[in-house]
Amino acid sequence: MKRAQHRSSGELRELLIVELRRAANISQRALARRLGVALGTVNRLLNDMVEAGYIQVSNRDVRPFAYSVTTDGHRYQRSLGLEHYSSVLHSFRKLQQRFRAKLRELKSRGVERVVLYGAGDIMTATSRIAKAVGLQVVGLVDDDLTKQGARNGGRVIEPPSVISELEPDAILITTLRQAEEIQRSLGASLRSSVEVWEL
Repeated sequence: MKRAQHRSSGELRELLIVELRRAANISQRALARRLGVALGTVNRLLNDMVEAGYIQVSNRDVRPFAYSVTTDGHRYQRSLGLEHYSSVLHSFRKLQQRFRAKLRELKSRGVERVVLYGAGDIMTATSRIAKAVGLQVVGLVDDDLTKQGARNGGRVIEPPSVISELEPDAILITTLRQAEEIQRSLGASLRSSVEVWEL
């Protein structure tokens, strides 16, 4: 479950409205479980949004309360969704700039042939940017057996054991979570001229 500390207040409010639109008669405890937050957080958010006119309590005589999302609440949800989308897009653009700078630095050091290590969205984005800056992506690898054999951008993801055959100038780690682990696993298996870079 995604915990509250990784969510903005706006994202929590948007998710809360989504849950209330799905089920009006729902306890605060159930909402807290679904959102992955403390009961007190749900109570505070509901009170704030009732006060702002985004949510109303339809019937205080039943337990749990019957909540309904007002017309203003529907507009507020759309506005929160756009705000969240803009924030994600901004973060993605910043990541792309970071990747582009890293790849240009590789290119400036004389690197021509790269292997991308770590399948996923970052690999896909990095592969496109690498081509745009003039690097040749000679292979995609991942040590996860479930990802090997799958295609990413028209190229098959292979096991790391093929790296030597691909004769890259550099390996670019395209996962943010296991970079140190990958560095260690590559260890002495590479010829000394092959550089290993993290994004």
